Amino acid sequence: MLKADRLIMKTRPATEYALLGALMSGPKHGYEILQFLDSSLGSTWYVGTSQLYSLLKRLERDGLVVSTVETQETRPSKRVFSLTPEGKEAFESWLHRPTAHVGDLRIEFLAKLFFLHRLSLRGGSEFLGAQVQVLEQIRERIKERQQKEKDPYNKLVLGFKMTTLEAWLQWLIKEATSFMGEGNTHDCLP
Repeated sequence: MLKADRLIMKTRPATEYALLGALMSGPKHGYEILQFLDSSLGSTWYVGTSQLYSLLKRLERDGLVVSTVETQETRPSKRVFSLTPEGKEAFESWLHRPTAHVGDLRIEFLAKLFFLHRLSLRGGSEFLGAQVQVLEQIRERIKERQQKEKDPYNKLVLGFKMTTLEAWLQWLIKEATSFMGEGNTHDCLP
């Protein structure tokens, strides 16, 4: 097992991967990372300054980023963060892994879609196809539970989950594949 695989298996919040993604285009100091996230993913989620530095410290401790201090003549020194090879590998592995829970689609999946598009990385259509398959598996499990469920409230909740899931699937097949701009991505979709 590669070191990056071990680090991925360790539960990490999606925000850590977004920080790694922000560094894929090159080294940045904390404020640049915040600006990047705010301008690109600000409609998806918010990362506060204290949270940013806490996460960067953890990523550095785990060997996914390194930092150097850059001195400036007229301003305070700043810490510049860069990806390590393990950090790049961990990010790319996370990026191509489908989101496993419907509740995480709004933040995690949309961030993955953003980075695949922004960084012009290969494998977008395969990723979308894998995501559709995961959601279809979840749909089948919900259908099975709906058929067995007797409690009216639980049936209502399962119906809500099914409606939400169906909307995600429809959006994925229609809008996300078009956004990725990879030609006929429906060929790889189930």
